[in-house]
Amino acid sequence: MINVNKEIISFKEIPSLSESACKTVLLLRHSYRESLQNGNLDPGLTAEGWEYAVACGKLLKGMKNVCFGASPRKRTIQTVQALIEGGELCGEEPLIATFPQLHDTAMFSPPEMLGVSVADKTLSQLLRTYYTTGNAPSMIALKDFANDLADFLAGTEFGAKNVILATHDILLVALLSFFRVYPFHEEDWCGYVQGACLYSDKNGQWTISYTVPDKEMRKECKLFV
Repeated sequence: MINVNKEIISFKEIPSLSESACKTVLLLRHSYRESLQNGNLDPGLTAEGWEYAVACGKLLKGMKNVCFGASPRKRTIQTVQALIEGGELCGEEPLIATFPQLHDTAMFSPPEMLGVSVADKTLSQLLRTYYTTGNAPSMIALKDFANDLADFLAGTEFGAKNVILATHDILLVALLSFFRVYPFHEEDWCGYVQGACLYSDKNGQWTISYTVPDKEMRKECKLFV
């Protein structure tokens, strides 16, 4: 069972939290990316996206004993690289592991259906149905997906006491909304480089919170972009 902390956590609080916790997992959405137009499902970050992720990384400065991971997409890997640069989180060239569990296709069955829904411009409506009812065609049931993702995050030995992972908004909203960490609505989406902070105590009890770079000034984000 995962405890839910309803208080939003800012990045600047995480280095201290990671010192006191037994384990910390920071799961974040990627930063601003290039267009998905013309069938490009794997764009990298824009110049603004890189700069924003570097700025977010500076708020994590002081976080120690960290390893890194991402979905297999360029934008998530580059986001982690920028966070590392900004926060000076690694003294040498870091290894960024890639995990299929964090892929933006992870909740689709078969995975190719994400590309189909993007191409025929039905993704937004598909996701609205999914988050509202818990089910949608060609998607893993929300309950099963969110529980499996939570088990992956809490149960994986990533290789260090603390881990920073970059993924996609559709996975984060599934996780945070299912566990009722934060009540997302269309006008209040999971913005860039925001996500979930999971941390465990000495008894192995995990807590999850919604985390943002600065809870006093949250950047707005358009829906499903």
